[in-house]
Amino acid sequence: MTTSTTTSDRADTANVARRPDGLLGREEAARLNVRSDAIGLAYFFGHFGLIGLGGWLTWQTFPGIAFVPVLLIHAFILGFLFSPLHECAHGAAFRTRWLNETVLWITAIVYLVPPYYFRYFHLGHHRYTQVPGKDPSLVLPEPANFRQYLWYCAGLWFFQRNFSWMAKHAIGIVDPSSASYVPVQKRGLMVIEARGLMVLYGAIVITAVVTGTWLALIFCWLLPRLLGEPIQRIVRVAEHVGCEESPDLLKNTRTTLTYGWLNALAWQMPYHAEHHLFPNVPFHQLPALHRLVASKIIVEPRGYLAGQRDIITMLRTPLKGRLIPRSTSATPML
Repeated sequence: MTTSTTTSDRADTANVARRPDGLLGREEAARLNVRSDAIGLAYFFGHFGLIGLGGWLTWQTFPGIAFVPVLLIHAFILGFLFSPLHECAHGAAFRTRWLNETVLWITAIVYLVPPYYFRYFHLGHHRYTQVPGKDPSLVLPEPANFRQYLWYCAGLWFFQRNFSWMAKHAIGIVDPSSASYVPVQKRGLMVIEARGLMVLYGAIVITAVVTGTWLALIFCWLLPRLLGEPIQRIVRVAEHVGCEESPDLLKNTRTTLTYGWLNALAWQMPYHAEHHLFPNVPFHQLPALHRLVASKIIVEPRGYLAGQRDIITMLRTPLKGRLIPRSTSATPML
């Protein structure tokens, strides 16, 4: 054992996200960690049912006067597929493993993300939450400004990144930066996954062109998927921007209180500080977890719009790097 290796290991350990002991008792933790196939399936079929209805209404109204509002609502719902993708990446959405993996793949295909690579990428985010140079998903690292906020929220980079992942992996090039979160023995899986997805997407496009359904493909899936991404980027901003850039999970992640219907559509992910503290707690238990730890975490009770106003104000002023104070309003807004 060398001194340099030991020093490196200690430095890495110091950067790992951490929570204080004693937030939950053993009985509380055991009760909250119970997963459910029935609840997961109810959310899954409810979400995809809304997406199916939205796609059908979008096609039925095209190109009439109701098309644009229907398209935007459909895009909003479609964009929240990030939530089941995220939960299944953790393996916490369902009690049964094959159900979890099946929904992971279905959601990832529709969301245009390589599922296994996303899993490892996202687990890297949990391991090094808000640690500059370590967190692969660090949102708007300091010093950030309003222009960077607009670019991030537009979401175009998201699609460029995902398809560059798939294209590079398909020809056998796994990004070296992934070394910190993709196990060496899983690198080959990233290549197989990417090649399968490229074949699948190619087959979908060819079939749409041959059968003359390419307009439906664009207006019912690809266009609303593109338009829905900025909503998810705004949600991601709300989770961490303005919080402390450190491994302290009580200070680096924010929960946003919002309406019940939005919590349901987001698979309870607005309770994000709770999720980072206890990532193995299934999504449907996060409201109960919130009631136990709310006084110890950063909470924005006024909702996403008020929270974004605070973040934008912070980004447009020269004083950066400060924690946005938690609000005192008790009325959740959108």
